[in-house]
Amino acid sequence: MLKEKISIEDIDTIFQSDDINSQIEFLDRLECEEYDPVVARHLCSYLQKKDKGLRNALSHFFMNKRCYLIADKLTDFISSDDISLRNIAGEILISYGEFAVDALVKFLKKTKNVIDLKFAADILSEIHDKKVELVTLELIQETENENVLISYIEALGNNRSIQSVDLLISLYNKNEILKPYIIDSLGKIGTAKAFNFILQKYNEEDDLVKFMIIESLGNIGNEESFYFLLGELQSAKIPFIPPILEAVYKLQIRYGLDLPFDEKIKRALLVMLEQKESEYRKIGAKLLSQFDDVEIISVALKHYGDDAEYDGIIYHKLLLNKELVLRQITQLIKNEAPNVLELLKLIDEFIQHEADFIKEINEIDLHKLLDSVSRCLKHSDEIVRLNAVELLFKIDSNTALLLLNEEFLNENFWIKIRLTELVAEINNPNSLSFLEKLAEDENEMVSQRAKEVLFIKKNIN
Repeated sequence: MLKEKISIEDIDTIFQSDDINSQIEFLDRLECEEYDPVVARHLCSYLQKKDKGLRNALSHFFMNKRCYLIADKLTDFISSDDISLRNIAGEILISYGEFAVDALVKFLKKTKNVIDLKFAADILSEIHDKKVELVTLELIQETENENVLISYIEALGNNRSIQSVDLLISLYNKNEILKPYIIDSLGKIGTAKAFNFILQKYNEEDDLVKFMIIESLGNIGNEESFYFLLGELQSAKIPFIPPILEAVYKLQIRYGLDLPFDEKIKRALLVMLEQKESEYRKIGAKLLSQFDDVEIISVALKHYGDDAEYDGIIYHKLLLNKELVLRQITQLIKNEAPNVLELLKLIDEFIQHEADFIKEINEIDLHKLLDSVSRCLKHSDEIVRLNAVELLFKIDSNTALLLLNEEFLNENFWIKIRLTELVAEINNPNSLSFLEKLAEDENEMVSQRAKEVLFIKKNIN
């Protein structure tokens, strides 16, 4: 096992001590070789020590150095009462892939303990290798335990076993609990026969199995299933809409199909964009790019700022519909939307993207925008207040000056400093009176900066 000629006694000397640093240094020097399985198994036995640091070091060593000849020893730990040890053994065996299969099969054939059988079968199902398909087709015939059967069914699905399609279909009515797992595996295998069977079962099954069928149709479906799922949206209950629309999206991308915009699609998009699960919202955002609708864009804006990926998906769409978006933001801010800061920043980005954007807004919309942004000046969050002040100056500096009342003289240091800079950039005689008040501020830095700006402005004027 070891390039260095090391004995079992040497291993005991090192690993019976409590010096974890020496043990890690020792492991770093070792390389696994196939000619010393006895030493390998003995080193593996030290995984049984409760020391977390040692277990981490040994598991890291065995996974990275690929000591495949300890696979049999690792299967012994599957029967341990120590759950942590069982899990470590499982992780290492999964990392060994095809080299762990024989040891796992030997264990599965000899053990009678149902819990151990299930754990070993779960490990086997996580290994992706042709050998797993072959041994699972044999093992599945030898067990009646439904929990172990589930693991074998998952193993066949994970390994996309075309050979197992007929067998899985024959097991479908054996036990209700097996149905969702068989559907899931058939979906992963993806043959025409598997697809037709899944589609046939849709209207016969309960909600749990239907969810699995929808997911499978998204993974292996064709144009027929695309239109079938679109039809289902018409009367689908709300919990079914996100998985159906996700499946529709996958099929649309795969086959380059057009998604019609009608009331059922609009309803589905609104449900999708309101989902707590961010992955569903992102799919809704991707579909949003195909349609212009005030209500849908408004709902999409409610979640702007929650997730950078989501924001990136809808940003281009928002940019193309700036005027529409601006009206919706105005209303959302007025309704005290929780993402008000992100909405203020979005308006700022619009202005940065197109300098004349504000000039193109009609007078009524501009007035509503100024009104909603000015409401943020009294927000409890000082960052919101600061962004609102900066945005007001960018939109209309004269209006911003009018709104700078006595309350702003009591703002924190950073806001007053920023106000001084903002006022310095505009040429308006009304700015002098505000600067004179800031020049008397109790904070020396605020006072000094205000005096400097005043001096410059008065000399220019």
